[in-house]
Amino acid sequence: MLGLVDSSIILLSLALVVGAVLRAAGKKQTDAEYFLAGRDLRWPFIGMSLLASNISAEHVVGLAGDGYRVGMVTGGYEWMAAWCLIILATLFAPLYLRNRIYTIPEFLERRFGWGLRAFLSANLLVMNVLTKNAIDLWAGSLLFVLLFGWNQMAVMIVLSIFTAIYTMKGGLRAVVYADMVQGTWLIASSIVLTVAGLSAVGGWSGLTERVDAQLLHMAKPLDSELPITGFLIGNLFGGMFYWCMDQTNVQRVLGARSIDQGQKGAIFAGFLKLLIPFILVLPGVIAKALYPNLPKADMAYPTLVSDLLPVGLRGLVLAGLIAILMSSMSACYNASATLVVRDFFLRWKPGLTDPEQVAIGRKVTILMAFLGVLAAPLVGLSVTIWHYLQMLSAYLGVPLGAVIFVGLLWKRGNTAGAISGGAAGFALGVFLFLDQTLGWSIVSHPYLTSFLHRSILVWLFAAVTMIAVSLATAAPPESKIEGHVFASSATENLGGATYRIWAAMLFACTLVLWWNFR
Repeated sequence: MLGLVDSSIILLSLALVVGAVLRAAGKKQTDAEYFLAGRDLRWPFIGMSLLASNISAEHVVGLAGDGYRVGMVTGGYEWMAAWCLIILATLFAPLYLRNRIYTIPEFLERRFGWGLRAFLSANLLVMNVLTKNAIDLWAGSLLFVLLFGWNQMAVMIVLSIFTAIYTMKGGLRAVVYADMVQGTWLIASSIVLTVAGLSAVGGWSGLTERVDAQLLHMAKPLDSELPITGFLIGNLFGGMFYWCMDQTNVQRVLGARSIDQGQKGAIFAGFLKLLIPFILVLPGVIAKALYPNLPKADMAYPTLVSDLLPVGLRGLVLAGLIAILMSSMSACYNASATLVVRDFFLRWKPGLTDPEQVAIGRKVTILMAFLGVLAAPLVGLSVTIWHYLQMLSAYLGVPLGAVIFVGLLWKRGNTAGAISGGAAGFALGVFLFLDQTLGWSIVSHPYLTSFLHRSILVWLFAAVTMIAVSLATAAPPESKIEGHVFASSATENLGGATYRIWAAMLFACTLVLWWNFR
């Protein structure tokens, strides 16, 4: 059981979160304030909130688990995220912020019409339940079960209730303020565990002597589970959807004070992502050296916390996990509430007042908390938490990412093409997911053993279908194009010189890291 010191540190963490929420909740709860923090967010808050809403228990437990199973290569997801954040800052943020939208599906209605807006919004809501909320709850509660023997369902219920309460109280501003505290806490606690692990294994030299050298290399061949081409192409496609079109992440940028602040926030988050392989994946490799025979890879992180950390430090790390778990869940709750209210309820009842919109948003938050608890046991059926997340996200997100990107890049793309491409890509994605997870092996080739390569097929199929259908049907009206495609940004202010310099530095840093760990 937790001692007095560890328990005190965890309670202090929760108190800091509550304090941040109370500070944020003092403002009048208009719809813009509740859903977009009054469009007044500055870049440090945007960047840290992007990290905190993305990094959750599935990263902390799951990345270490996959690090234990396949090595540092799994950190490639994080470095590719940095490139996706550059794309968000350069191409997508100016379009979104100039149009002053509340949701990404709202922007798609202006470009393609209501059908694609409804399809994307519904898809995002399903993914919020299956690939965010459920995974957060399962991974976070798993740690407390393994360390202390607590009832997993009880832990999930308590975490859901507490997070839902503070999300309902303060809206996006409360989420972002809490993210600043929780993200900082996560980084600090993860560094503590990594240093403790390296000390136990004898430093970097001791680690290299005790594990297979391949576990420390990140450039894998084409027929491997995580090939380098899969990251540079497949994961870039999938990551573009996640970082540039997913409401849960992009909502922070939508609340930016200006285009420049939104762009700088995205680049700041990219720099933070470069740290993640060293503080979350590396502990899994260390666990492989110290405990080579763990019965399940996802036990790597809990075992390190239990065996290596003394009283006090254990509380610090567990507090960091709880904090970042709640941060990701609250981001999911608030984004889901925004999608339901803005994309569905306002269409049915356009005259809803601000208090009515906020009230509906709070009810959606409660519903999301309930659904997350129900769906969480599905995660336990996967090989590892991280593997489940990446595979499901790739197959479900890539088709929509393809048609949205093509539609914003190509003026001739129309609504019929976008819907056809999204539906065709989604169908192929579901087939390839079932073919791989159920062992059908209908699609069999050495280069298609990785779902990253398979996701490239899904992206191409969706894009080609969209192009073919668009060319076979009428061109979209000018009202659907003007201000709604990348080409229209050429004469607009896309940010100052400072943002462009930092974006270039981020890109260069990522290249250097890939080269050094090839």
